[in-house]
Amino acid sequence: MAAIPHLDMAGAASPAGLRRFAAGMAAAYRDVGFAYVAGHGIPEGVVGALFDASRRFHAQPRAAKDAIAIDRHHRGYIASGTATDRASSVEAATRPNLSESFIKLTDPPPGRDAWPLDGPNRWPDLPGFREAVAAFEAAAEPVARRLVQAMAVGLGADPARLLALFDPPTAWLRLLRYPPRPADAPAGQYGSAPHTDFGCLTLLAQDDAGGLEVRTADGAWIAAPPVEGALLVNTGDLVPVWSGGRWRSTPHRVVNPRAGERYSIAYFYDPGPDAVIAPLDGAADPAPFRFGDRVMAQLDATYAYRQTGAAETPVPSGTGPGQAPASPG
Repeated sequence: MAAIPHLDMAGAASPAGLRRFAAGMAAAYRDVGFAYVAGHGIPEGVVGALFDASRRFHAQPRAAKDAIAIDRHHRGYIASGTATDRASSVEAATRPNLSESFIKLTDPPPGRDAWPLDGPNRWPDLPGFREAVAAFEAAAEPVARRLVQAMAVGLGADPARLLALFDPPTAWLRLLRYPPRPADAPAGQYGSAPHTDFGCLTLLAQDDAGGLEVRTADGAWIAAPPVEGALLVNTGDLVPVWSGGRWRSTPHRVVNPRAGERYSIAYFYDPGPDAVIAPLDGAADPAPFRFGDRVMAQLDATYAYRQTGAAETPVPSGTGPGQAPASPG
């Protein structure tokens, strides 16, 4: 059974250090698709402050969170029971995810042709919340960019060519809360149903509640608990396209804790919406596609708020502070 590799990106700013780190990435994402990455340089205090901000956000009364409910620009609050992974290639999801979250996207650059997700972010009225988000993003973006650079080196490609697809990037910050799993929860109920991520890279910080599981190449599900000082980094569905299938996009899921809550911070680093995704070696298969089109197809298939007249069956949302039963999206 494969174990999740441990990598250290300290020193990756130098050419020799970058080559060493890229070699480690190549092995990790060829075999497993996940790796614990230490030496990233994001201050512990910055991560801790964002966890604190997330807990304060989710502890609000439901009405306060609904005041910034997710809109057509995919920014704001997503209530529990309003997202089902219908687009998952792993297995057919039959129940909405038992989790709630706050999503913030990068602001569009001046002069870009309108993309459906371009629009203002939605912010809660919480002292220090925006500052905590901004501090984390300012620290995480250069880390993600360095990871993309190392990915290109590990694939034997020109880093400038790959990085150009991220000029500007599409970066998503998601603050998630998973309530306790109800004793009578039916089979097939997950905090996040089995899926792969549809973009490039996910940088994850998580508390010690556990529940994240990764599917190995032999089909076994293994736990992916937090490792102190490290981010858990996984590759998404774009990476097998670029690599000609050499690197993986690995299925994963979250099982809600039996007691207590689970909090995580997910930072998704993806190309710009106009980026054309195609194999880096020039192969004709799969056919090139525009990243923004792929994003919209995924969101439209997953979120109830994007489906006119659609409604999800709400699932119990636990007994966390300020948490009311989820309503249909």
